[in-house]
Amino acid sequence: MGRRGRKGAGDAASGIIAKAASAAMREAKQVGPKAADDAAEAARRAVPGPAGKIPLKPPNSRHNLDSIRPKNPSKEVNTVVMPGTDVAKDLDDIAAGRAKWDPDRQRYEVNGRTYAVEPSGTVFPEAGPGLEQLSRAEYGALKEYIAAGGDIEKAKAAMARNPFLTEAAQERALDVFRHHKSYRG
Repeated sequence: MGRRGRKGAGDAASGIIAKAASAAMREAKQVGPKAADDAAEAARRAVPGPAGKIPLKPPNSRHNLDSIRPKNPSKEVNTVVMPGTDVAKDLDDIAAGRAKWDPDRQRYEVNGRTYAVEPSGTVFPEAGPGLEQLSRAEYGALKEYIAAGGDIEKAKAAMARNPFLTEAAQERALDVFRHHKSYRG
């Protein structure tokens, strides 16, 4: 009986310790994420501009060269992100306060690139290395090359019917299209 009594006492102590550890773990789980969220919120408030007030969202896919579709809308100025440009790192740098905020232009500059933020928090690229600005006509010509699946002659035949897509716009679009995943040249 002596042996059982001692074993039982050890089990009881282990049970009490386990319950205390379990309660401590539950409390840590409840406090931990909240503390992390509070720290993230405080860090975000220290960031100048809209990134200090709202979470940032990545640019619309119509800006990524390999995600452009023929039905994407063409704006007056269209900035295309070229393959290999690390926009995600730029957004992380902006959110962490490592970007320069220009309050007059309402733009962030990071890694030589300029970004603006819409009221919804969506970031859009403006200019810099790895970003190509195209006019409405140039972007339209780029969409024709993409729609033709890399068949340059087919795209040029389709563009010949549209006087808005000038030879200069087609050449500029072709320079950008040469970096597209479907380019066959």
